[in-house]
Amino acid sequence: MRTGLLHAASITAAVGLYGASWTARSRDRGGLGRALGFAVLTAVGTGAALGGHLAYRQAVGANKTEAVPHLMEPGWHTLGRPGEFATGTGVRRMVGEVLVVVVVLVLVLVLVLVLVVRESDDVFHVPTDRCSHFSGPLSEGEVADGCVTCPWHGSVFRLSDGWNVGGPTTAPQPTFDTRTDNEGNLQARLPGAS
Repeated sequence: MRTGLLHAASITAAVGLYGASWTARSRDRGGLGRALGFAVLTAVGTGAALGGHLAYRQAVGANKTEAVPHLMEPGWHTLGRPGEFATGTGVRRMVGEVLVVVVVLVLVLVLVLVLVVRESDDVFHVPTDRCSHFSGPLSEGEVADGCVTCPWHGSVFRLSDGWNVGGPTTAPQPTFDTRTDNEGNLQARLPGAS
């Protein structure tokens, strides 16, 4: 938050200095206008550096799970038998695989990993396994009080709907609908998918 406040203050200072520079130049005070212009460049450069630090180093506002709905095939995906999942612990599972053409003749295999948490005999929660903040493995995090905590930076997500309830993340986790099919397999799909 301190870095964000400094970023906002430097950009605000740059706007004020730019207005002062414009006023000085319009009153034929070119030397002062140029000096204020250099001060604007300093403030903007500082703000840009702080903004880059926020975005790339601290990953503020990032959402590493944005692409999940675009990578999933529609329909139900089998995750395993309900008996494979212990109550109150998280297990990582892979859901489908998609070949994506990145550049001409280059194929990349993209895997969607999910976290399966069994709450009771017939209640399962399935959010994506990679944290929306910085792709931390939620399956290695602590499950407690209906939430999972990312082991990397401490982001906390509610298992029932993926909502972010704490930590540095600003985006919720995508969650999946679950069911048990006629053969007794636990299955998951994106909400609203047919």
